Amino acid sequence: MGIALLIIGALIFVGSITLLGIYLHKFCKSLTLGGQVLKIEGNYLYIFIGSIVATGLGFLLVCLGMTVFNNWNFNAGDYTCEILGSLFSGAALSLFIASFVIFFYRKDLEAKQRKFVQIAMICSIPLFIAGMWMWTDAIANFISYPLPNAISFKEGLGYPLKGDYGLTIAFYGLLVVSGAVVTYFIVDHAIYAKYGKHGLIDTLFLVAFPLGLVGARLWYVCVLEPTKYFYDNFWDSFVRVINVTEGGLAIQGGAILGIISGILFALKFRKYMNIRWLVDVCIPGILIAQAIGRWGNFFNQEVFGNATDPNMWWFLPKMIANNMYITSADKINTPLFLIESVINVCGFFIIRYAIGRGLKKYLKQGDQAFMYLLWYGLVRVCLEPLRVGFTLNVQSTAFFGYLQSWITAFVMVAIGIIGMVGLRVFEYVRRKQGKEVKEYEAI
Repeated sequence: MGIALLIIGALIFVGSITLLGIYLHKFCKSLTLGGQVLKIEGNYLYIFIGSIVATGLGFLLVCLGMTVFNNWNFNAGDYTCEILGSLFSGAALSLFIASFVIFFYRKDLEAKQRKFVQIAMICSIPLFIAGMWMWTDAIANFISYPLPNAISFKEGLGYPLKGDYGLTIAFYGLLVVSGAVVTYFIVDHAIYAKYGKHGLIDTLFLVAFPLGLVGARLWYVCVLEPTKYFYDNFWDSFVRVINVTEGGLAIQGGAILGIISGILFALKFRKYMNIRWLVDVCIPGILIAQAIGRWGNFFNQEVFGNATDPNMWWFLPKMIANNMYITSADKINTPLFLIESVINVCGFFIIRYAIGRGLKKYLKQGDQAFMYLLWYGLVRVCLEPLRVGFTLNVQSTAFFGYLQSWITAFVMVAIGIIGMVGLRVFEYVRRKQGKEVKEYEAI
């Protein structure tokens, strides 16, 4: 019975997502003639609604199949949370995909429908989070911990600190890539709103993102774990450094090299764009990528603080709380990864909207880029000393890595402040010289 539900649910889920994708592609490629506005109606409307409902139903059957197959003995409350949570999260995922694609690609959609699509896109995110919260709370007590952190081609799943699983695809890597892709779409949509064309930053993304990964790897091996990767034998050190299957990335290094490479590329190949406007568009979006990437640390059981009383974290979803009993069996480690993730998401919206639009008369073009450095630097300044392993003891093996990251955070704060002051000095001097100064353009 459980296997049958799993198979039927999976077929419905995959089939509905596929159907939704096919018709979204057709809808977004459809042409409007004679200046007509586009509307969602007829078969498109029914298929979009049907696919959203079917996706939720498919995920519900998959979850019920897992429950029956594993003989999980749920009480009435758990069953209610599983049914509603899986249904809501599956439907919300499909709703987000549909509304995001339509809002992203069809700027000519009829005004009222476009507003409705935008509201649906925004509402689908908390609905998905609430649904996943309910579903994972229902099954949390039946799951073993630590949670798997990789897909293993040898064993099926890999777990942190539990041996060699051969070739694996780490959840951390998947989440880093997912964060980068989400940021790409956010940035591309902002550029589309100005230039009326998608894809203008494709090449920039394909340069900055890989080099960001290189920077993240170099920062990890050179700053956080130098004694682990460098030996007297150059070749052995080189092989160990490029062996990324062991994991090991550091966000600060990725941000630094990614930003530098992206700016240099834009200066050379995107001369028709105002570089200060472009960095304001691109750089704050890194906070979203970092917020998503931090969840890779959750699965790796990394970026956590000292063990504390579990009652302090009563509000955490059970799946998160149960995975945080890392250094003590009866105390929960502070989930710094979660704190940083939430703060980064808030930082993006504060920089882009509360400040970028609400206080635009006080801003200079380029301020938002430097605000990213200031915000993220302050986040690391506050959170880095709370991490398990942080120490100011120069004799400790952790001294070099975490302290250097902490110092780098102060440097980022300083650059952010100096950069914003420098922009004002730069524009003041240009005005004194009678040269043109472009006004701030909100994104």
